[in-house]
Amino acid sequence: MIMTETTKKLVLLAEDDNSMRRFIEIILQQAGYEVLAAEDGLEATKIALENDVDVVIADAIMPNLTGYDLCRMLRGNPEKSHIPLIILSGLDPADPDKPAEHLANIFLTKGTNLKADLLSTLENLL
Repeated sequence: MIMTETTKKLVLLAEDDNSMRRFIEIILQQAGYEVLAAEDGLEATKIALENDVDVVIADAIMPNLTGYDLCRMLRGNPEKSHIPLIILSGLDPADPDKPAEHLANIFLTKGTNLKADLLSTLENLL
């Protein structure tokens, strides 16, 4: 789905790996999304509080604040609790060491189908 300027959605992307963050940013921009990128959960929190983002995509494990922490913070904020949240991880979501209650709408695994999975998930959420 390619969007026009008037329908562009604002995506907050929180990813600590520079190359992965740039890769996802390009995917989103080519699909017509406007992207605000953060290097960690703390920076993402500041961006989320200062901007009207339409969706948040966060890496599960990041320095300063994890993607899970970011989800908890946004869900606890009455002005931001409605924002759809996507957690990205290299880990299997069925991993028994990961909490099931992470408050994200969707958990996506970074894998070979990341582009297709991410774009179809965004289309469904928005």
